[in-house]
Amino acid sequence: MTRAITIEDLYRLRFVSQPRLSPDGSRVAFVVTTIDEREHEYRSAIWVALPNGEVRRFTSGRAKAHSPSWSPDGRWLAFVSDRDSDEPAASPAAGGAAERRAQPSSQIWLLPADGGEARQLTWMEHGAERPVWSPDGRYLLFSAQVGPSDEKTPAGKPLPKARVIERLWYRLDGVGFIHERRSHLFLIPVEGGEPVQLTDGDWDDADAAWSPDGQQIAFVSSRAEDRWRMPCPDLYTLTIISGQPGELRCWTNGSLSCSSPSWSPDGRHLAFLAMQKYRSANHVDLYVLSLEEGAIPGQVQPLCLTSDFEGSCVDWTNSDLGDEHLMPPPGWSADGQTLYALASRRGATRLYVIPMSGAGPEPPTLTPGAVHVRDFSLNQAGQRVALLMGSATQPPEIYRCSLTTTAPGPEAGQGAGAPTLEQVSHCNDELLRELKLASPEYLPYRGCDDWPMDGWLLRPPDYDPARRYPLIVEIHGGPNTQYGYGFFHEMQVLAAAGYVILYTNPRGSCGYGREFALAVRGAWGEKDSLDILAGIDAALQQGGIDEQRIGVIGGSYGGFMTAWLIGHSHRFRAAVADRSVTNLVSDFGSSDFGWTFADDELDTTPWEDLERYWRMSPLAYVQHMRTPLLILHSEQDLRCNIEQADQLFAALKYLGREVRYVRFEGQSHGLSRGGHPSLRLQRLRFIVDWFEHHLREPERQQ
Repeated sequence: MTRAITIEDLYRLRFVSQPRLSPDGSRVAFVVTTIDEREHEYRSAIWVALPNGEVRRFTSGRAKAHSPSWSPDGRWLAFVSDRDSDEPAASPAAGGAAERRAQPSSQIWLLPADGGEARQLTWMEHGAERPVWSPDGRYLLFSAQVGPSDEKTPAGKPLPKARVIERLWYRLDGVGFIHERRSHLFLIPVEGGEPVQLTDGDWDDADAAWSPDGQQIAFVSSRAEDRWRMPCPDLYTLTIISGQPGELRCWTNGSLSCSSPSWSPDGRHLAFLAMQKYRSANHVDLYVLSLEEGAIPGQVQPLCLTSDFEGSCVDWTNSDLGDEHLMPPPGWSADGQTLYALASRRGATRLYVIPMSGAGPEPPTLTPGAVHVRDFSLNQAGQRVALLMGSATQPPEIYRCSLTTTAPGPEAGQGAGAPTLEQVSHCNDELLRELKLASPEYLPYRGCDDWPMDGWLLRPPDYDPARRYPLIVEIHGGPNTQYGYGFFHEMQVLAAAGYVILYTNPRGSCGYGREFALAVRGAWGEKDSLDILAGIDAALQQGGIDEQRIGVIGGSYGGFMTAWLIGHSHRFRAAVADRSVTNLVSDFGSSDFGWTFADDELDTTPWEDLERYWRMSPLAYVQHMRTPLLILHSEQDLRCNIEQADQLFAALKYLGREVRYVRFEGQSHGLSRGGHPSLRLQRLRFIVDWFEHHLREPERQQ
């Protein structure tokens, strides 16, 4: 017998990530993260799916392990872990065994693929990450922070700092201060030894990838003069000679923000993902750069393969089972004529098949339907793929399939040549067998200016057509993300509590083309709010909803929109503004990179057009807010600073309105998706209790 999902089921969910296919395609390494209920801590371990179908845990202990990377011969697995070192001896590179053991940061370890003891490979002062094997298996390429050490007292306590800030971008939400350290690329022999620093300078280098012949690496780096005002990574290649850095070349001109490079099998092309530096609306395209013999930077231009495709080549589909919007590198077919790329489109994220001739408006997909593909990897020969895929009723799990030369069918329906997906992991099957979940109903409707919009309804699992239920409207952040077929524990909990849930993709959302995403530029709240209100009207027409009992909730830009709506409409009985933006004037300087919105979202600066900034700020309409409001905000939120919530609460309390303010200690912007487990539970309880108090049935209020 099944039951309703609960808030506490968060602790039973298993968060699966990072599928990495072995070179021969026979095994899949992946990461499983669980919550330690006793200590309220996340634990992560690497698991491996074997050719015989067996799935077993590969790393042991309480330490976190992630970022698995197979050696080219499949005999070793590199990974990153914060486990304690048990290295008994010192090397000149490390200084001494005592210093090694005192190093608490995550380092790179090696483990035999057939089992055995793990061996620590790096002892970097600030940790190491993103291990990538050289094609000959002799070296590991990795990223590491370079910069001053934190000073400590003789007792080991950190000394307080006087921070000298001389650049615009000096902190990052979820990380903290970033102005003192830089991320660079290093190379270390697999047998051990002194790592070689390949890049240096007052910039960050990332997303390194080896060429097939092992003579070059590709990576991205933002090195222009304005990099601390508007970071925009270019695409670089660096020659590697006997483990040492050689010639450096930059292949793009600063107009594209590049990421995730991937070499073709013959090494003659580089595929990568990129968005426009300005007016991007976070729309990501797939590009290919020709590196034929004699190619010269500045004389070859990257070719956009997705210019006619409305999908964005990044996972913009929202879920509360992870705090990242991933951009995995494109994969290549064995013959180098086809690329495989993730793209978000109209509520789904799928794996698309992109020919070198271009995607066109309707590229075929390997994963049709109402799915959320979060990550993928191909084997060395480009003949098999492993995917991380879920849906609105299925937390992401690992799947794999063989790739054929026969193209799959278009998105409207699979063709006869489509591969069959095999589910590899079943980490959440036991829990799902207990639960009766709500399935989304697709709700297309017309928004402001008669624009076509996508919406979805979640009805309570025990929905009775003879009753009328309260409605809760969920609004996504961004604005350049999308709702759709991602698994949402929060929404499932609210549906199980007896609410109909409406979520929509108003103008400004990704997955509908760049112009649709740009439609709110310089006009936050004006027509996007009307799109959402039109979605409510469309939901009411479906029946079963009490129009006198409507609540609204949103986070980040969704929190902005929640506050905007209750300042412009009195149709809501209760509202929850989570990690919201309320005053765009002060947000310009208090957000970790709020000034970038002046160029990419708001079309001007506060001192050039203060009236526009204030007009687009929900705080400007606080005197009209009479809906009972619950404000949720993390105290270490650097994206939407806590002062945004402070201002809204103070104004409403001064006016004598019904408002409750909950501050979460030590948490950043992503609390609901990856924050402290205990506070995630408390946040959900506050939300459920607030709506229960204000949206309960009339007879229960007497």
